[in-house]
Amino acid sequence: MDLMRVIHPETLAALSGASFHPVVLVWLDWPDATMRAHSGTGPITWDGHVWQGVGKFGQVELPEESTSGVPVDLSLSLVCNLEELADYADAQIRQRPGAIWLGVTTEPGGNVLIGEPVELGRGTMDTLVLSVSVEGDDGATPILYRLTVGLTTGPGYRTSAAISHSHEDQSRQYPSDTAGKKLVLASARAQKTLWPAP
Repeated sequence: MDLMRVIHPETLAALSGASFHPVVLVWLDWPDATMRAHSGTGPITWDGHVWQGVGKFGQVELPEESTSGVPVDLSLSLVCNLEELADYADAQIRQRPGAIWLGVTTEPGGNVLIGEPVELGRGTMDTLVLSVSVEGDDGATPILYRLTVGLTTGPGYRTSAAISHSHEDQSRQYPSDTAGKKLVLASARAQKTLWPAP
């Protein structure tokens, strides 16, 4: 498998070892309060900022790595009591940026990084859902409140789709590519009508 990302040498060495302790760092440009959190416990100081640990109360869902260029959705969620989440549930987050990194710590759930985290995804926030669930079969223990944020890595399918792709479009994106020159008006030539018919 080819390495698709540039990874700090110390981070790569830790990831290549027999075992390692991963940590996920999340940045969201939340209205009125930028959020920086990580999946461990306690604060992590990185990139000139303090990232607060959410431990087992946070969850990140990432799709499989792809080189297709098709936009993908990432999901971030936080579980805690309703009072703590209520102020965030009505925020206008749509089209605000966010990013996710993977790092390695010196111990499980720790807050001391080895090397530099590597970016896993970057995009814009899209959806915000507050959901309620009950843990346990008896229906009485405890009620969990989960705030889930959807993050998309690119424009929507409709906005990114092109009706046609011309030689000019190709030249703008790949200036040295001349293959499209030979295809200009190719479809018109292929559909040439002879009159009178032979």
